[in-house]
Amino acid sequence: MTHAAAACTILLALNLHLGTQVSEHASYDDRIAWVLPPDKLAAFARSGVVIDEDVRTTIVAHATADSLSHGLAGLHGTIFKQTTDVPRHRTQATLDDFTTTLTPHNEPLPAEKLDIEEAPMIALPQSHLCTGETWETRLPVITTLGSGTATIRHTLAGVRDGIAQIDVQGSGVISGMEYNLPRLLPGSIAIRGTAWFDLARGFLREESFVIDDRLLRTVKGKTIGFKETETVDESESAVRPAP
Repeated sequence: MTHAAAACTILLALNLHLGTQVSEHASYDDRIAWVLPPDKLAAFARSGVVIDEDVRTTIVAHATADSLSHGLAGLHGTIFKQTTDVPRHRTQATLDDFTTTLTPHNEPLPAEKLDIEEAPMIALPQSHLCTGETWETRLPVITTLGSGTATIRHTLAGVRDGIAQIDVQGSGVISGMEYNLPRLLPGSIAIRGTAWFDLARGFLREESFVIDDRLLRTVKGKTIGFKETETVDESESAVRPAP
């Protein structure tokens, strides 16, 4: 663990050198269940409607830091994405080029609304931290059930062998009407999990989260809507060029 003298000198900042090669592996399991009175749910199931959605996504991305300017790192690479619709037995795969720019605080430029699974470790703090210290971010996000806003509280739990552990708890509101479900709005967002940051090399090493989204309404004792649970697991490596 950190020594007391170093407890307030922890800086979570990306440190990408020109030519640094970054690789990311991610897996998402996104499950959505219909919520209806049992008789209606059974009727939909008998008619062949999928009432328990399950979409599993695997992403492998490789990129190189090909520009550095005023602390901003430009990355260019490829991203392979495979998505499986489990109940329908359908799998799709794509391979695309991508370009992005990141600040040292892990903020993509230009700023945009983020997929909820990308949001927990965006906007790292700009100052040094003490062990046990917390910080909050508030971000516009997109979930499978609609867009909204999430407030995420981070706690620097400790450091071991140069790896900082950050515990994450978040909540938010789904307010967007992308899916024309106004009677179910607003919905709720909940996030919990942990991330690990490599202090020596300056990058996020691993992230693991569970996200619960809800669009539910109870009328006359009957609850209807949707419950979504997504598990997120990401790992990253960075290889600097030889000096």
